[in-house]
Amino acid sequence: MFESWKTRLFFTGLLVGFAVYLLIPTAIYFNLDEAKLREVRRDKHAFAKMLPSWTIDSHIVPGLDLQGGIHMVLGVDVDKALKDRTARTAERLKDYAKEQKIAFLEIDPALKATFVSKADLTAFSSFVEKKFQEVKISSEQDLALQMELDPMLVQTVRRDAVDQTINTIRTRIDKMGVTEPTISRRGGDKIQIQLPGFDNPEEAKSMIGRTAQLEFQMCDDKTDFLTTLKDLPAGVQLIRSSYGRPNGTQGKDYFLEFADAKLPEVKAYLKDKVPAENVIKYGQLGSGHMRTYTLERRVVLTGDDLIDAQVSQASDMDPRPAVSMTFSAAGARIFDELTKVNIGNRMAIVLEERVDSAPVFNSRIPNGRASITMGGGRSHEEVLRDANQLTLVLKSGALPAPVTFREERSVGPSLGADSVREGQKAFLVGSILVILLMIFYYRVSGMFSVIAVLCNLLMMLAALAWLGATITLPGIAGLLLTFGMAVDANVIINERIREELRRGKMPKLAVETGYKSAFTAVFDSHVTSFIAGVVLWEFGTGPVQNFAMMLIIGTVLSIFTAVFITRVFFDMVTARNPQELSI
Repeated sequence: MFESWKTRLFFTGLLVGFAVYLLIPTAIYFNLDEAKLREVRRDKHAFAKMLPSWTIDSHIVPGLDLQGGIHMVLGVDVDKALKDRTARTAERLKDYAKEQKIAFLEIDPALKATFVSKADLTAFSSFVEKKFQEVKISSEQDLALQMELDPMLVQTVRRDAVDQTINTIRTRIDKMGVTEPTISRRGGDKIQIQLPGFDNPEEAKSMIGRTAQLEFQMCDDKTDFLTTLKDLPAGVQLIRSSYGRPNGTQGKDYFLEFADAKLPEVKAYLKDKVPAENVIKYGQLGSGHMRTYTLERRVVLTGDDLIDAQVSQASDMDPRPAVSMTFSAAGARIFDELTKVNIGNRMAIVLEERVDSAPVFNSRIPNGRASITMGGGRSHEEVLRDANQLTLVLKSGALPAPVTFREERSVGPSLGADSVREGQKAFLVGSILVILLMIFYYRVSGMFSVIAVLCNLLMMLAALAWLGATITLPGIAGLLLTFGMAVDANVIINERIREELRRGKMPKLAVETGYKSAFTAVFDSHVTSFIAGVVLWEFGTGPVQNFAMMLIIGTVLSIFTAVFITRVFFDMVTARNPQELSI
């Protein structure tokens, strides 16, 4: 089908037309005024409304160094994710041991189990080997077993912690309205985030970095270990309070009260004093004061089962904004069972390690609905803003592990504007010089080369637009590099044709022989650059990957345009076996 130069010319025309079609959204995007650009950056559906209905909406996105914005690198605490997974496995082992009626003294969060008898230890070992493939027994001593997670599972937990964090952050950024973010993994435990056009770093940090781990734990009001404590730090006092139960009795509520600034001191004081089955968490007690909550160590329900969160009114009598939550069917069942056996007891709602409230179960709650009231001491607008932000965070999911900000910087748009302006000038001057040189040196054949190089540039930009790729300054460097490679390929082909003409061959035969002898050199040089691009993409990050992407796409298209498109024009002018060729 491609033997005829007319067919190939028609095919080339179709490709060029399709490339132009793909570049229409990019041309519109880069001609938007500042107001419309802000609208596009805040609303991911806005740009589609500015396009004709018959175009696609993907386009080339200018990178952070071209339009300014925020650059962050987050570290993911994968060890904490692994520790949590180990603790949850220990809880499951406890449940199964109870079901199998295996007597044990303790199975701690580090997977060390102590048994009552050798028979129980043997039965438990056999049970673990058969039913818990994710756990390996690492050592045995007397009546104690030390277990550990399977190494493959450890690897998976670490990898998934970063992947899940990326997904959650991506969801949160979508809800922030940032339409052109770049989120990528860096190494084993870091995530790079770039928010082009976003100019509020504090809001970005607040939304992205919040752990938002929601947990529900039962209050242990039977313990009175706080009353046995002596030498309380100055300014910390024991409060003996109570709360009403639905049956008319009073439940004990013993806690320590202290000023906010005393929290680190209280934590240090209580360290090693809390019973093994309990954990102390803290909540606000009016403005400037905090209190302790003595909770059962086991987390009975988490935010993983949350399916919806909305801002609502705290109650008919309380107009303050609150966040109402609805749990999944599984979460609702757990909530139902929990409330059924704990009527009259308190359950703490723990958000980000702080106790939000500890309501009393007055009745069974079968519908899986709960509510978080927002802290007081602020204006209605401030509380409403926090409630809205908390709702967004809860709906976008909790991070699987804590994150820390390891790098953060804001990039001003002026750097990008200067770079773009200077880059445009350099590209324009360089292109004109190359075009004039090619036409001057190779005459009509030089024109064919110029057309091929321009087609290469057009198709490359179209491919980037189709992919919705981000282009940065290193990417532009890669673009110019492949532009130069395309020129080199055409020079090699033209020189081979010249050599064949000097040997006395007719133009038609010289073109055919010239292309055959030039192909190996062109192909080898492009394959080398292609491999270099793949290596850079695999091991590089951010701007380096952007450069690599340009190199990979550019080398493939350079071969196509140099070998296929220029040949169409040479075959066209030699179709009638002319005596001379302008080259």
